[in-house]
Amino acid sequence: MKNRGFTLIEVTLGLAILILIFGVIFQLVQISVLGADAAGRNSLRSREVSGLFALIRQLCLDLPIRSQLALEPRAGGGYDLVLSNAPVAILPTRDGGTTTLRLLTKKDRVTGAAQLTLEEVFQRTNQTGRIEEPLTNSFLLMQDLVTVDWFPGNPLNRERMEEPGWTDPIKPAYLKLQLVRREAGRNATNTGIFWIPTGYGPGGQPPVDPVTRAPVTVTNTNPPTG
Repeated sequence: MKNRGFTLIEVTLGLAILILIFGVIFQLVQISVLGADAAGRNSLRSREVSGLFALIRQLCLDLPIRSQLALEPRAGGGYDLVLSNAPVAILPTRDGGTTTLRLLTKKDRVTGAAQLTLEEVFQRTNQTGRIEEPLTNSFLLMQDLVTVDWFPGNPLNRERMEEPGWTDPIKPAYLKLQLVRREAGRNATNTGIFWIPTGYGPGGQPPVDPVTRAPVTVTNTNPPTG
């Protein structure tokens, strides 16, 4: 009896089946790798947002009574948050001057996407009248953003947030930050609300100076312009 070999059709069919099997395996591995990569990016974005919100929350909680808060118009539309006489965030603690924090939204020169930057400026108070160069430091907080919007909140009007551009002489009770990022072909929004204990009280009452125990009539002497 003669040994029967494989025909060309059988060999071709076998190779086709092997190619299909390897193709399915490759797709499963690729999907797994892409899924792990997407999960890693989502985890990184979540940590970025959590870290940013924690920083802003602490700044608002540490904001002195006689500090100033302003929402200044930015080029291209929108507002930037500016805190004068603010607690230090990056530079080491220094005496004999004032600290200004600016949370600025700028466009990336390469991608064109918005990015949020914290700029800290320390201006020394010089008794001799000579102008000294301020100490400036900046830190990139978040990039690849679509929009960054700030809204001050007033407990006297709980139904809606005030329009950007805070002009009241007393700081708001809370700030709302809304970030929009482009993710997987759609816009993803993250929103945080931060309480300001030196602003309006829950019943709409003004803050009280902890030393004199008297109401602070003016705490925001730097309203936005424009």
